[in-house]
Amino acid sequence: MAVLLQLDFPGVTAEQYDEVDKRAGSRAPQAPDGLLFHSAIVSGEGLHVVDLWESRAKLDAFMGRMLPITKEAGFPDPKGAPKVTEVHHHFVRR
Repeated sequence: MAVLLQLDFPGVTAEQYDEVDKRAGSRAPQAPDGLLFHSAIVSGEGLHVVDLWESRAKLDAFMGRMLPITKEAGFPDPKGAPKVTEVHHHFVRR
């Protein structure tokens, strides 16, 4: 079942986000397995991420790879636990 991820990193800049995304995210040479949709909002408060994943297992595998890279880029710990919600229905225009 698909899952929606919402995650906040306080104080993260667009430059920090771009570095991480190019290394392991949606703009990496190979997009993350199972990622259906990704949105990153950078504001004065930091970074807000909204992702749609094929499954919780694919999300968990990605987070195990991504979080060490965010640390290397100087990201703080996320603000609270990631919010993961099962998705009843989704539509992706192709």
